[in-house]
Amino acid sequence: MSHAKCVIVLLVIVCITLNADTPSYDEADEASISVFSDSIIDVVRQRGLLKVGVGLFEPWIMCGADGSLIGYEIDVAKQLAEDMGVRIQFVPTDWYFIIPFLVEEQFDLIISGMGVTPERSLLINFSIPYSEFGTLLLANTASVETPQSLDDLNTSEVTFGSRAGTIPAEVVSEYFPQATLQLFDSDSELLESILAGEIHALAADQVKATRWLDQHSDTLYQPFDRLFKPVPEAIAIRRGDHDGLNYLNSWIEHYSSIGWLDERRTHWFETRDWEHLLADDSTECEALFAS
Repeated sequence: MSHAKCVIVLLVIVCITLNADTPSYDEADEASISVFSDSIIDVVRQRGLLKVGVGLFEPWIMCGADGSLIGYEIDVAKQLAEDMGVRIQFVPTDWYFIIPFLVEEQFDLIISGMGVTPERSLLINFSIPYSEFGTLLLANTASVETPQSLDDLNTSEVTFGSRAGTIPAEVVSEYFPQATLQLFDSDSELLESILAGEIHALAADQVKATRWLDQHSDTLYQPFDRLFKPVPEAIAIRRGDHDGLNYLNSWIEHYSSIGWLDERRTHWFETRDWEHLLADDSTECEALFAS
């Protein structure tokens, strides 16, 4: 910060401190107070647009019948943009590239059900968690006999499927290193593969796996009654932006305290009241998320 800017900032602080009639922040003319910062928060507000990277995962991010995106994280991102006083732009992204694209500044934040892991934290910063999810395993009833232990599926004769670049894929690699892991770019391809018997089992987030199990109970079953690798979920931001991170944390604390985040999560994860909003044919929408 230059000497002149430092002087201006100090004068503003002194004036605010001495003037007992200074209006509240909400009433004050923000144009009279210049904040010299490289934070993405200030960049976004000056731009008037928040760019959010998203991957396609039900019910976090889904294709709506009207061509828009819907889901839990869409609600979160829209509320964040509204509170910042800016418009929002969702950037559909192949999940495999979503972290590199954030680092390369192709968008401002990732709000897409991203789990916090030590590996990811080496590349980006995370807000405080505002949700949590885990991984469930499903197996094809015709292809896999009920296993007695994890070792029964940890063999080269078993092929697992999972979405590329996800926590469930990491679960397979960690717990079943001897098995073959086939990666898929979409949920529909993953589900079709196990229903057709092309893979023996799959690993998916608990919400998705529970729904698939309910819809296809004649073909799928849950081989282990346990949740694998519960992971906290948070907003991702580029490293070094402490002001931006502080704002996100404060925002999450506020909406957690008033129950809004829980209410939205209940709507999207524990009901199907939104199902009529889904696109009948999401092929075109899903193509936007391809690399």
